[in-house]
Amino acid sequence: MTHDQLRQRNRKLRADICEDDLENAATSLYQQIIQLEAYRRARHIAAYFAVNGEIGLNPVIDHALARGKKIYLPNLDRKTLRFSPYFREQKMRINYFKLPEPDVGDDEMLQPDELDLVLAPLVVFDANCNRIGMGGGFYDRSFAFRKQGVDKPLLIGVAHELQKVEVIEPQEWDVRLDMVVTDQAFYDIALN
Repeated sequence: MTHDQLRQRNRKLRADICEDDLENAATSLYQQIIQLEAYRRARHIAAYFAVNGEIGLNPVIDHALARGKKIYLPNLDRKTLRFSPYFREQKMRINYFKLPEPDVGDDEMLQPDELDLVLAPLVVFDANCNRIGMGGGFYDRSFAFRKQGVDKPLLIGVAHELQKVEVIEPQEWDVRLDMVVTDQAFYDIALN
């Protein structure tokens, strides 16, 4: 299957997950993530608000904020991402893709290399931590500097286990994740 076919198939699989199963998956994911040493050490964490069947991060966001960690949500900046601080009762705005993002000034946003940990959404992944996103290339462009041997921030893809495929043939511009965490398992490139 092509990347577009995989993307289309997995978006449908995600969209068909019922509300109860989405909540259970978010709880399971949360229990996996808070066990990670990288999460415990991180002070500046990028997350997202789930849409269209994505696995939810609300329990992780709540846990992080309760422990004094700073949470940042993606903010579209032409063709890349910057990350806006998020806190409870944050004023939000709707972006071009009809996704919520914090309504903050440019001076409050972080560049991707200022984060410690990124919890990235995805549509398709494999055990080698290759990722297919929504198709806009925002994460790949924003973290392209990681292909130069830079190891910060740690990039963790988060997904439902059903989004896993056997193999993804990466494109030259793809930035591989350090790890994928699902509601059922961990996949770490250091172990492959």
